Amino acid sequence: MKHLEVIHNDKCLSLQPVKKVEIYSFFDPFCKDCWDLKAVLRKLQIEYSQYVEIKQILLPTLRVLTKCQAQSTTEDDNIALAYKAAELQGRKRAAMFLRYVQNEIMPKQDIITRELIIECAKKARLDIDTFLTDIKSIHVTNSLKVDQHISREMEVTMSPTLVFFNENFEDDGLKVEGIQQYAIYTYLINELISHSIEKELPPKIEEYIIENELVSESELEVIYEWPKNVLSRELKKLKLMNKIEAVTYSSGQYWRKKEAI
Repeated sequence: MKHLEVIHNDKCLSLQPVKKVEIYSFFDPFCKDCWDLKAVLRKLQIEYSQYVEIKQILLPTLRVLTKCQAQSTTEDDNIALAYKAAELQGRKRAAMFLRYVQNEIMPKQDIITRELIIECAKKARLDIDTFLTDIKSIHVTNSLKVDQHISREMEVTMSPTLVFFNENFEDDGLKVEGIQQYAIYTYLINELISHSIEKELPPKIEEYIIENELVSESELEVIYEWPKNVLSRELKKLKLMNKIEAVTYSSGQYWRKKEAI
């Protein structure tokens, strides 16, 4: 049975089928390609917000889990356990938590610490007491086992990998490994939806930077698709207005909300 959405207007009442595409995003928290793919996923979420649901799946291969363990000294700073604990408080908050963690460890090449994990959990508005309890719980361990089962079922062996499904769960998923041209992802969504789609526009660039805390210039290029000189002019304008500031790391140029002096 199709899900139905009631559309109200002044003249009539009609029913329209609502179709969703589920995208399973398998990631390694230490993988630069996974960081770069974040911009593509954000753009898909913006443009196809009512048609796309993205589920982040930690790729629980032995290599990933071993690296997560090697980077940690206790459960509290194990990024695999921390992400799964955050997920118990909802996928949206877990996605926010992951974004804050990646903002710390990818551009700055920071070492993951208990303090960093807790600070990112606070920014994602997680219940900290529950979060720290869940990290050590059997629920988190079982959740990792579920992810292992999902990756085996979908035959996912590398990160990043996206698997696209339509609402008919009997149909096979469409697997895309690595980072591809954006048009490939939009083509798959349109094929799975099979009816005309009206894309949403991105928010104002200032709003996007503030919402996402720390944004690379390359991510802004993906989201807005402006010529480089236009993007540079807009960023400089916001900088002169003291709304945003530039931050340079070894991995490139980033932008964030201007910190109060």
